[in-house]
Amino acid sequence: MTMRAILGLVGLNGWLLAVGACLLWGLRGFSSWVDIGRLCGLAYMVGVAAMGTLWTWQLVVGIDLTLAAVFVGGFVLAAVGIALGVAFHRALPPRGGLRFRAPSVTNAVGAALTVVFFEALFRSGRLAGLYEFDAWSFWVPKAKAIYYFGGLDHQFFSELPGQSYPPVVPALEAAAFRLMGGADVVTLHLQFWFLLLGFVAALVGLLSARVRPLLLWPSLLLVLVTPHVVGYALRPEGDFLLDELFALACVLMALWLVDREPWQLIAATLLGAGAILTKREGYVIVACLFVAAFVAGTRDARFVWPRIALAGVAALAAAVPWRVLLAVRGLSGGGPEAGGTGLFANFDRFWPSLRLALGTVFDFNIWLVVVPVFLIALLAAFACHDRELPVFAAVLFVLCVAALTWSTWAFPSLPITKEAALNPIVRFSGALVLAAAALVPLLVTRTGEAARR
Repeated sequence: MTMRAILGLVGLNGWLLAVGACLLWGLRGFSSWVDIGRLCGLAYMVGVAAMGTLWTWQLVVGIDLTLAAVFVGGFVLAAVGIALGVAFHRALPPRGGLRFRAPSVTNAVGAALTVVFFEALFRSGRLAGLYEFDAWSFWVPKAKAIYYFGGLDHQFFSELPGQSYPPVVPALEAAAFRLMGGADVVTLHLQFWFLLLGFVAALVGLLSARVRPLLLWPSLLLVLVTPHVVGYALRPEGDFLLDELFALACVLMALWLVDREPWQLIAATLLGAGAILTKREGYVIVACLFVAAFVAGTRDARFVWPRIALAGVAALAAAVPWRVLLAVRGLSGGGPEAGGTGLFANFDRFWPSLRLALGTVFDFNIWLVVVPVFLIALLAAFACHDRELPVFAAVLFVLCVAALTWSTWAFPSLPITKEAALNPIVRFSGALVLAAAALVPLLVTRTGEAARR
């Protein structure tokens, strides 16, 4: 049963990679086989975001998530990507075949350490039990309901906790059950191993052509070995998928502010939509992303602002069907307990909430020194008079800290604590920390370029 389940996961994630590759080819084309290999991680994460969004829409309109629906929906998205590629005359790799170039010593060492990390993490998740409270109380039960009943059973979903959480993760888990041949909640942890591997591969693919290996690998390995990533990355919940999609969207947005390549903004929008449909916290942090890009693009406002506004509207529009379903069924929308003037009525919680937010992202026992390294890189970028990218990173950091503060301040029932069972702020902080670690190599590289100029 276990080997059958693992092979099923390999098949599902291979299918997500194939769908994402078609979409990415339609958006940008591939100039070489090396280009395809370099961007396969990004293609996979694009496939996850696109298929997750499509599955959410299917479930909302009442289409059961059967095995046929998993593959037919993928064929539709792949056909859209191929049609775009043909319409825009996207490049295809030449027929000359693969041409490998020997990696540098730094790349070889960094890749080897990453392989060792993922091998150990695989063995850790291979027989992991379903002990996490949120996982067994509503994330996995929702997935089982979709698997056994086909769709969003009205009564069952109304009685579960976390009613307002969108169904991307339960749908992905249900699709994994389909391919595994049963509701194997132990092997299910490996699905999140694939997601983390895809995230790392996507970052390496996006940054390896732009930054030196000596900048890329230390930053990447630093965030991978943080206590929170090591301890929580394989939990069958929505937190880490939200963090991964958001961090990749931030990197793509940063690259778009520098390069102005349309595919980068479209891919960032698609990943942002996937983040919104992963957890309700996605609304807040994706809004932070687009506002930060809006502020960073002030010097070229005529070009940047209309495109950022359109992309933000498109990302939010992806969640409209889910919000309509919540309203129709009379389910909780997950809004703050102290909204509007209630925040001022609970103003005494503001300063403790801010201290908790800052204390969380700077806590060595949770995130090591990822955020201090990010702030040092940010200050160096400003010192070298590079503006657009550091402004984006700085505004993003400030807005995300404000969002973390709001997440405790606006919910008076949450105590001021980092205890995961009482306050989700540690899990919520992952989006900011992963994005910060991903932006460090870009900031340092831009600082060097500005200094040489």
